[in-house]
Amino acid sequence: MIQTTQGIVLHSFKYGDSGIIARILTPGLGLQSYLVQGARKSKSRIRASLFQPLTLLDMVVYHKEKSGLQRIKEARCSHPFHTLATDIRKTTLALFICEMLMNAFKHQEPQKEAFDFIFHAAQKLDMEEDNLSIFHMVFLLQLSKFLGFSPGKNYSDLKCFFNLREGLYQSQYNNATLCLTHEESNYFYKLSVTNLQDTSRLDIPAAMRKILLQKTIDFYRYHMEGFKEIKSHHILESVFH
Repeated sequence: MIQTTQGIVLHSFKYGDSGIIARILTPGLGLQSYLVQGARKSKSRIRASLFQPLTLLDMVVYHKEKSGLQRIKEARCSHPFHTLATDIRKTTLALFICEMLMNAFKHQEPQKEAFDFIFHAAQKLDMEEDNLSIFHMVFLLQLSKFLGFSPGKNYSDLKCFFNLREGLYQSQYNNATLCLTHEESNYFYKLSVTNLQDTSRLDIPAAMRKILLQKTIDFYRYHMEGFKEIKSHHILESVFH
């Protein structure tokens, strides 16, 4: 069946002599793998350069239910980026975000609202200039709302220790693996109630950002079955910390 769809590129790799396979998130078909034959040839109609992390696409695809590998008939960039592909900070963020998204959506049903949030967040990242160092954490905590496990908003003077597994703030720090300290919980709460338009208003020390990044990844790991080890966050640490 031929379908028209939007797409967000998460990853691509070489296939055969001149092709690629691209992992692309779509609003109605979920996360799909697409084979693009000849994409690495100089005269290809669909070029491999189109499949960089977070590239936003308009596509016409051949879709077969229960097939692990789909095909693309037509593809074009729907919103060309201005800085995302050339700013090393943004490129690094895009790689990390895409790795997290591939983990998060590998078993998820298609979610139009989540797709729209990610689509607009990619555009926001391209235009953002201030406080990129917390963009990815705010993004992930906002995204968790669409995945069904967002952090609770019950932070208070009495309940000031965040429990990663329960997703709530509690009154005691009783497990160093599951619980954030008072200071970590305070910053984690501030991150969770910040939106992508207001990241410049929140200043977090570099050492604390490093801790909170790992805690955010751990939060996803506790709430998403089969969540694999994330590797690209170490590159983030060298760029932002």
